[in-house]
Amino acid sequence: MVQRPVLEGSVAVRNGRRLSFAEHGAAQGEALVWLHGTPGARRQIPFEARAYAEEHGLRLIGIDRPGIGTSTPYLYPNILDWTGDFELLLDALGVDTVRVIGLSGGGPYALATGAALPDRVHALGVLGGVAPTRGPDAAEGGIIQLAVRFAPLLAATRIPAGIALTTAIRVVRPLAGPGLDLYAAVQPAGDKQLLARPEFALLAGRLSYLILLRIG
Repeated sequence: MVQRPVLEGSVAVRNGRRLSFAEHGAAQGEALVWLHGTPGARRQIPFEARAYAEEHGLRLIGIDRPGIGTSTPYLYPNILDWTGDFELLLDALGVDTVRVIGLSGGGPYALATGAALPDRVHALGVLGGVAPTRGPDAAEGGIIQLAVRFAPLLAATRIPAGIALTTAIRVVRPLAGPGLDLYAAVQPAGDKQLLARPEFALLAGRLSYLILLRIG
């Protein structure tokens, strides 16, 4: 059985927006934030991690990025800007210091928290994180290069593309599970193993609904 979060909701951040979260484990334990991958959502936390948090009295918090779940859609001007919302969420939840883990697409967000909030983020980890796409550390190859190549086109067509995506999701929602398998097939080995886990398959159908909820 998939255990529901012990606490779930959303908090106010900047400019009248909200970020949603889900907690597992002990309400008063040391805080560990899980930043989901792409695709992903606030409940995308491995079962073993949830059980470990309960057994060891840890407070495990998953956060939806803007546009996912009940988090307000928003496009940050840069990755560091997101940490302003992150700090407000920590304040609202009464978290002084925290450890952060970022999975896949959540990796850059985790690194940003460590860079911007060194007094509050005491440790961080990245699991199969997205590599830089520009500069001397840019990684060659991989599906992310498609986004880099078509970035100008995506920027110019973001709104009509969103409408088209909404329609497409309604049509293909029954194929969410196979679609996740297809996505996993072209990912690195680490991501492929994680995407094959049952909690990811469980989320596949829900994610299509959550995307429709936010952009439909």
